[in-house]
Amino acid sequence: MATTTLQKRGVFTVPQADRTALGWHEGQLLLTTVLAPDTLCVRAVPDAETLFLRYADKAGPSPHIGAAPPTTGLWLPPAALWHAQAESTSPWRPIWQAVSRGMTTRRADPTTLAAWAEQAPRMLTSLARADQARYLQSVCAWPGLDLPDRAFWLTVWDAWGQTEADWSEVVWQVRNAADANPAEPPGGEPS
Repeated sequence: MATTTLQKRGVFTVPQADRTALGWHEGQLLLTTVLAPDTLCVRAVPDAETLFLRYADKAGPSPHIGAAPPTTGLWLPPAALWHAQAESTSPWRPIWQAVSRGMTTRRADPTTLAAWAEQAPRMLTSLARADQARYLQSVCAWPGLDLPDRAFWLTVWDAWGQTEADWSEVVWQVRNAADANPAEPPGGEPS
C-alpha cells in the first residue's frame, strides 16, 4: 500500500486486499487518528454486538452492575453502557446495536463521558487504559450517538488513553491545545 500525505480534508482508498486482510466489511465505519509524527491510524469501528462480545471476558464481575436504567428518553444514562456490556439480556443491548448502526439516536452529555472514564477501570478490569480508551472511543464514534463536538471528544479519548491523568485534566489539556492553535482544532471539524 502506498503512503501519502493527506491534506486537512481528503479521501483515501483502502485496497480490497487490505480490507479483506483486516476483516473490514463493506459499509463499516472506519475511525482515523493522526499519530505524531505524520502517521495515520485507521481502524474499524465495530457495531455494538461485536464490541460487547469482543470485550465480554474483559469486563469485571457483575456485582458492579445494578438494575438496568430505564430505556426511555433520548439521553443516555451512564450505566446503560456497562449494563449492556455485562448482561447479554440487558434491555439496552438492542438499543446500543441500533445506535451503533445509526438506526436510532441517543444523546450523550459530556458528563456521561466523564462517568464512563471514571468507571472504565472498574468495569473493564483486565484492560490497560489505552484499551479502555479505544473501547470508549469506538462507542463515541457510533453514528447514532448524538455527541456535540464529536471530533474533540474522540481526541480526548485518545489523549486519555496515553496518560494516567484524570479525565478532567485531559479535557483541560486538549482544550488548551485547541486554544493555542484555533485554526486547527484537535480532532478535525466538529461533528
